[in-house]
Amino acid sequence: MAVRDEPVSRRERPAKPALSRRSILDAALTLIRERGVESVSLRHVAERVQTGPASLYAYFASRDVLLEHVLDDVYGTVELVDAGAGDRGWRDALAGTIVNTIDALGRYPGLGAVALGMIPTLPGALRLADHELGLMSLGGIPEAQAGLAIDLIAQFVAATATERTVRGAPLGAPERDAIRDAFRSADPERFPHLVRSVDALTRPTEQERRDFAIQVIIAGIAGAGGSVWAAGPASARA
Repeated sequence: MAVRDEPVSRRERPAKPALSRRSILDAALTLIRERGVESVSLRHVAERVQTGPASLYAYFASRDVLLEHVLDDVYGTVELVDAGAGDRGWRDALAGTIVNTIDALGRYPGLGAVALGMIPTLPGALRLADHELGLMSLGGIPEAQAGLAIDLIAQFVAATATERTVRGAPLGAPERDAIRDAFRSADPERFPHLVRSVDALTRPTEQERRDFAIQVIIAGIAGAGGSVWAAGPASARA
């Protein structure tokens, strides 16, 4: 009996990798790093995982839902800083965690804007918030005040990451010189304080600005005490 020849497959390429939530998230994260959030669509993500856009709806109901999970995936990668010994332990740990969160979002252009537009409720964000609440508890911060601080920190992180995306590379010497010259050329009679403060306004680096803002936020959290509630909301005092 003659032996049949081995059948020739009609496939011109290997079988596609299995589709999964993880593969979709990885594809979206890669696209965001390459192009930024605004340039990413479900069609682009589907092309990366070798499927049609309709297949993604079995995992994520919309682009917004996908981006919410992408954001949470990044939150889940943030390195949490534990408190060391001493009175400043919780403050330094909170500052370090904030910096790490900014850096994590900053690696994905436009993701900070996504964070500004939603209230996070997924595990990565909850992990981050729980850690920050724990640090503030170590510092004796009342729960109600710590709850407000979580929202403030999240806004600052998202805004700082968004500024980094919008600005792109840090300001170089030519840009700083142009800004300094513009301030110096201002009318000293109309803007006396600004003209006297040109160097103070233009000398700090991006990192110095960021670190100063973080220290002001943490000092405010630590120093507000019960005054936030005793004084009442600003709208009621106006």
